[in-house]
Amino acid sequence: MLVQRQKAKAFEALYGDKWYNYFLDDWVFTPEFGNEILLKHFQTNSLKGFGIEEHSLGIIAAGACLHYLRETQHHQLGHINKISRVDHDQYVWLDRFTIRNLELFSTGYESGTALLDVIDHTTGAMGSRLLKRWLALPLKNIDRINERLNAVEYLHNNAELADNLRQKIASIGDLERLISKAAVLRISPRETEQIRKALEWLVPLKEELLASKCAPLMELGEQLNPCSLLVERIASQLVEDAPNTLGKGAVICRGVNAELDELRELSSSSKDFLQEMLERETQKTGISSLKIGFNNVFGYYLEVRNTHKDKAPDDWIRKQTLANAERYITQELKEYESKILGAQEKIEKIEFELFQQLISFVATYIEPIQLNANSIAKIDCLLSFAALSLKYNYCKPEINEDFVIDIKGGRHPVIEQQLEPGHAYISNDVYLSNDEQQIMMITGPNMSGKSALLRQTALIVLLAQMGCFVPATKASIGLVDKVFTRVGASDNLSMGESTFMVEMNETASILNNLSERSLILLDEIGRGTSTYDGVSIAWSIAEFLHESKHKPKTLFATHYHELNEMHRRFTRVKNFNVSIKQVEDKIVFLRKLTPGGSNHSFGIHVAQMAGMPPKVVQRAKEVLAKLEKANSEDDRRKKLHEHHPENNMQLSFFQLDDPTLLQIKEELTATDINTLTPVEALMKLNEIKKMIGS
Repeated sequence: MLVQRQKAKAFEALYGDKWYNYFLDDWVFTPEFGNEILLKHFQTNSLKGFGIEEHSLGIIAAGACLHYLRETQHHQLGHINKISRVDHDQYVWLDRFTIRNLELFSTGYESGTALLDVIDHTTGAMGSRLLKRWLALPLKNIDRINERLNAVEYLHNNAELADNLRQKIASIGDLERLISKAAVLRISPRETEQIRKALEWLVPLKEELLASKCAPLMELGEQLNPCSLLVERIASQLVEDAPNTLGKGAVICRGVNAELDELRELSSSSKDFLQEMLERETQKTGISSLKIGFNNVFGYYLEVRNTHKDKAPDDWIRKQTLANAERYITQELKEYESKILGAQEKIEKIEFELFQQLISFVATYIEPIQLNANSIAKIDCLLSFAALSLKYNYCKPEINEDFVIDIKGGRHPVIEQQLEPGHAYISNDVYLSNDEQQIMMITGPNMSGKSALLRQTALIVLLAQMGCFVPATKASIGLVDKVFTRVGASDNLSMGESTFMVEMNETASILNNLSERSLILLDEIGRGTSTYDGVSIAWSIAEFLHESKHKPKTLFATHYHELNEMHRRFTRVKNFNVSIKQVEDKIVFLRKLTPGGSNHSFGIHVAQMAGMPPKVVQRAKEVLAKLEKANSEDDRRKKLHEHHPENNMQLSFFQLDDPTLLQIKEELTATDINTLTPVEALMKLNEIKKMIGS
């Protein structure tokens, strides 16, 4: 996190110390400095060409980033060659709540499976990185979406072509990362050789794409630039199987530099020269066991065993005495040593200079190679979508300008992969229309699949607008520009916010940013507060959405069966329930969406299935029966008093839905006060006090 030094304390007070912070001087965070450093970096007279000249905060942020890189000795920044903003006119609005609630990139629990984990069938790292961008930024342009869908369809139907393309992309590797290393001059000889091999693979890849009869794939093929001049230069200057580090073997080819070739000749002929010297001195001195060796202390030496040391000539200089031998040097040996060692140093120096020149030449190809990398990543993503659709039986969606979402046989892309073998996912149809069925009010028991239905609808829409096939038998998607979700409960205790406060914050964000092409998922709105508050809030939110001029398409899952009454007053609210089958005292989840509301939550049954102690379950059933009986008695009493409103002014103490009060009522009803002694009455009163915890 790059932070203004003056605001360091305020930042840490707000966000704590969980970030890696770097503090910069206050003058860095000014539009003037940002503008100056960006113009200098991109070598332009204005930022109008990038479409960011009016975004002063963005200019400040970008300028601070570039300044930070230079502060931390990242002087080679040539690979950063453009700047742009994320244009909301081009991409679907996904706020942070939606990204979290739909579990697009990660889940809130260990070993959970996110959508990205399921759809990522990319071959290389470049494709995997781009797929994350595509998932974060689904498209709103129908032509671009259909280009992707058509390419995926073609690859889906041409498995042999798809396999060939995957093999070539796997051979190319991470070209994007390699060229960025070349840009900062931190690339090894072996990695430079990998750039050459990757670019060579572009030729057959380009041919395959151009030979296809699919316009989007042919267009990507046209964009590939094999950079043949660069390939030739690397091939002619860099040895094959180059070492990973300079100085660990030959790097530059023979014939590139005459001096280098001469020095290498000298270095390689040293063994022959030393062998000749050894034979000559052996013959001259008559020492049959004479050796020539080398160590780092005094370089080359002649070694004579003690049995022959009296034969050593007077002009030999003794350098070391061992237990059974003597070591000597000669003037000739020292001169040759100097020549050999000097040659090696010169070789390394010349190779370094030539390699740096080669890398500087590679760096001039940053832009075309980055464009190549982007095209290859796109092909990889399209291949991933094709593999996904083939493996999991996805269908090609129809994208149009209508205000209708019509999904037949929709499935949740993640949950269906988590099912045990042999268990098929129960698919469901969803129909949403701004003018007919704007709000689907979905009731049903806990665990029945309401939340999964909501999420799968949004995921199908997002996959479709990414240009991917979708988990359904048929899907017609009227273009969506914003997806909002309010699902799940989560406290934000570190910021002092309760579950209910978080829920209201997220819901407020939805209601303040509506559009006619919005898709809204609301799951259990109002459950974080009391029943009457919750019903009131849920009702008013649903009514607000219905009466909004935008008429946004909404899936509204709720436990509040009172909301089923909304369809009588609001024409575009339709009731649905996720069906179950009750067999004696047990329930079976059918997970099928059917028209009509539900008036039973089956919460106790779910508690029983979760392993709640039988005693707790039985007590819950008793309390539920008493509450239902009390409510029915209250209803009867209300009907009797309908014609006598004055009798209804007094609120009964026992009309409250409280199990403890009902238990007290039973105790009082069963007590005969005519036979109670004063002491027994006091004891009974004490028992009642204990019931209420006093």
